[in-house]
Amino acid sequence: MMKLRKLDLRDIVGFIAFFAIFIFFSITSQGRMFTPLNLMTLLDQSMLCIIVGCGCIFVVAQGSIDLSVGVNLALSGVVSMYIVQATGQPWLLFPLAMLIGLGVGLFNGVVVSTFKVPSFMVTIALLIAIRGIVNYIQSVIDMQPLPASLAFLNTNSVKIPAFIIIVAIMIYIFEFTKIGKYCKAIGENEATARESGVPVVRIKMIAFALSGLMAGVASLFTMISLGGTNTTMGVFFEIDVAIAIYLGGVLVTGGTSAKIYKVFLGAITVKIIRNGLALIGLASPQIYEIVEGVLLLGILMVTIFVHMRHRKVSGSIDEDDN
Repeated sequence: MMKLRKLDLRDIVGFIAFFAIFIFFSITSQGRMFTPLNLMTLLDQSMLCIIVGCGCIFVVAQGSIDLSVGVNLALSGVVSMYIVQATGQPWLLFPLAMLIGLGVGLFNGVVVSTFKVPSFMVTIALLIAIRGIVNYIQSVIDMQPLPASLAFLNTNSVKIPAFIIIVAIMIYIFEFTKIGKYCKAIGENEATARESGVPVVRIKMIAFALSGLMAGVASLFTMISLGGTNTTMGVFFEIDVAIAIYLGGVLVTGGTSAKIYKVFLGAITVKIIRNGLALIGLASPQIYEIVEGVLLLGILMVTIFVHMRHRKVSGSIDEDDN
């Protein structure tokens, strides 16, 4: 007998957190959060995190993590801008930034999938090494301005359509192609996925490559918004992305809990927290960190509890059916 599909609590934890936080700051900020300027600021601040999160979700779905996206963003921007300045060819900025980001991501994927090194260890090592390289390069060449011929890109009429197209492509790949389905299958059970014919090694490489590619794309948005490169590009950005993904309700084990809309929820929630605290006069990095840390821990605990409860209920139903 066909059973009606019940609402899955695992998929609404992120929504509950989002609406609770939004309502709280809407009230405490006395409506200032709803001004057109502030809403546009929230969107602009969320773009980078969403773009990179849409790449990282492929890695997280497998139960892995990419902590190199921040330094990848910085390296892609600094090196591509240096080559543009040296050659005098502004158009090279776009393919170079994306290729560098893709290359770093692919390197992560090869090491993780071929040599069986945990993703945390690989990407944290790369985070340290590449940040040193970026700092050295910037100490030699200093900040680099964006070519004047590209200044027109720093408008919402250009950035928002580009953002929508990029995100739409990533949503399609993750939700409607075998790549996304295979990533979730690996996160659920890698051994079972391999036995079912999933090309695990190749899919892991693709996942990290997509994560790196989106870091390269984000470096373009960053340079366009900043008007060039600076010494703080990508600093702690990997933490923002990780918080956004997990705050949205994705389990650290990935699997079917990984859904791309949760990246949107988490990224916007993070920005609402920071924006809301600023609006009520608590614009302190220490306060941001405390609030985000407590919320992240709370939501992770709730998500894990709901996930375990769901598995227990599902197991009981299966036994009854038998």
